[in-house]
Amino acid sequence: MREKTIGLKELHRNLSKIAKEAFRGASFVVLNHTTTMFRIEPPTPPQKKYSWADLKNLQFKGGDKNLSRDIDKIVYGL
Repeated sequence: MREKTIGLKELHRNLSKIAKEAFRGASFVVLNHTTTMFRIEPPTPPQKKYSWADLKNLQFKGGDKNLSRDIDKIVYGL
């Protein structure tokens, strides 16, 4: 979808409508006169949830360059 530009007053008047559009994939740039204040974007899809079993299945062996990154994905959802 194309990004829409709206004013701060329009956002205030039509907040629920804009929120529904954003949920459906629309993006908005909100202006106060000619100054960009902020951007409203649709939510990102949820990432895969890892469990403690996934962490236990990691093997701590030498030479695995990505082990730290894999652990961060599980623990922090990166």
